[in-house]
Amino acid sequence: MKRLLIIKPSSMGDIIHGLLVAESIKAQLPGVIIDWVVRLEFAPLIDSASAIENTLIFERKGGLGSFIALMRKIRQTRYDAVLDMQGLARSGLLTFCAKGFRKIGRSDAREGAGLAYRETTSALPNGSPIHAVKILSGFLEVLGLEPTLTSSISFDASTKALTLPPCDGLRRVVIFPESRRTEKNWSGYEALTRRLLDSEHDLQVIWCGHVPFEASHAMDSNDFYNLTGETQVDQLPELLNSADCVLSNDSGPMHLAAALARPLVALFGPTDPARFGPFPRDSQRQRVIRRTDGNMVALNVQEVEQALFEVLL
Repeated sequence: MKRLLIIKPSSMGDIIHGLLVAESIKAQLPGVIIDWVVRLEFAPLIDSASAIENTLIFERKGGLGSFIALMRKIRQTRYDAVLDMQGLARSGLLTFCAKGFRKIGRSDAREGAGLAYRETTSALPNGSPIHAVKILSGFLEVLGLEPTLTSSISFDASTKALTLPPCDGLRRVVIFPESRRTEKNWSGYEALTRRLLDSEHDLQVIWCGHVPFEASHAMDSNDFYNLTGETQVDQLPELLNSADCVLSNDSGPMHLAAALARPLVALFGPTDPARFGPFPRDSQRQRVIRRTDGNMVALNVQEVEQALFEVLL
């Protein structure tokens, strides 16, 4: 195979999972060219992924005209295989319209997307929950490749310079204090940050995230930096690679930190880490804390602090 198309427009965490599969394809087929269909807001991340050559933009709010333009763009290239990792109506339609010798989709596709496929991944077994990455690794088997996933994703440097504060011998803790889904958020980030800055350990704490997040009152420390709302998505790999530890709830940056093999503490409530937790699940550099009742408010600050120091120290 010389050229593949992956259709996985969103979300950020799912895109990270797909990139792990793309890295494995690239490792087993070194000369293959991989194109990727992605939503505009995540395009810079795909642009910077070393395994991907070309990015095709899916404009979610662009209307019928932009969708037709995307279909025409896709049809300009003939692919050896088209992989629909999204498994929904629009991705199925793009798969159907693409010029591809093999059209492969998910066995659990919905909204009629399966009508576009000539092949599908193996049916999911009943019983224990299966991690989202393992589900996508089924594409490797259909392609005749080893279902072995790489341990991390590589990215090229961002074209937008990221200015990080100097560490000066401090250990850097990067915290993502928000998620797009409010029920996955934790209210203890500010209290924990103050405890970390007041601890006997020499720490620098950076808040980061897509949405601006403010403390209730000013942090009385020169080792605290609030970069929420200021960091571009393609700058996240550089920031995360500079971290001695990352703390996050279930979010895209959490999955990215895991895919970069960073020391990580991940907080879970309503979602199941067996399916949506950091991957690989057995990493010794990661801790997962979950409220099985789904109540993130009840998550204890001291418990999170202890897990963070277990990973950090």
